[in-house]
Amino acid sequence: MNKYLIVIALLLGLTSTAQAALDYGLELGVRQQSGDAYGPDISTNSRTGFQGGAFAHFPLQGDTAHFRTGLLYTQRPLETENDSSGSKIQWNLDYIDIPVTILFKPHEKFGIYLGFIASINVAKSCSGDSNCKVSSVDTPTFPGVFGATVKFNTKWGLNLYFDSSYSTVAKGLADYKAAGLNLMFSLD
Repeated sequence: MNKYLIVIALLLGLTSTAQAALDYGLELGVRQQSGDAYGPDISTNSRTGFQGGAFAHFPLQGDTAHFRTGLLYTQRPLETENDSSGSKIQWNLDYIDIPVTILFKPHEKFGIYLGFIASINVAKSCSGDSNCKVSSVDTPTFPGVFGATVKFNTKWGLNLYFDSSYSTVAKGLADYKAAGLNLMFSLD
């Protein structure tokens, strides 16, 4: 409990010193998800997922380096196909993502960021085969993320990102990778 209070106090302190430069808002978009499946005669097909939630970033030093975080609902779907029979299974894994990144903003309307995501599984399901079962979901996971933000004006912008997790996701599923594009709306 003390750890949470210290983190909250630290964030409030950093936020109060950088109140004028704080940028926060909402983002919503789509992502193209791919990954690997393990098993004989199994291949994978990428699927489109959804991502949406809140973001915030504030300066760490000067106006160039910023701490960027948020709270996002993220879908990480994947389809596997049995190469012999042609049967397909749709795997649906949903997460709450907390990005922990450093954003470098050489200009007020453009920035690039790098870091990782604390990703916690909140839902899992599969369909297409009555015997399919999602098991041994590895949570939390910490995919790496690289992205860029562009603002068109003071309120609207885009977030283009790539994330990847080179580890087991669930039994038989691993090495998830995604590219996404979110529309951002600043509330500050």
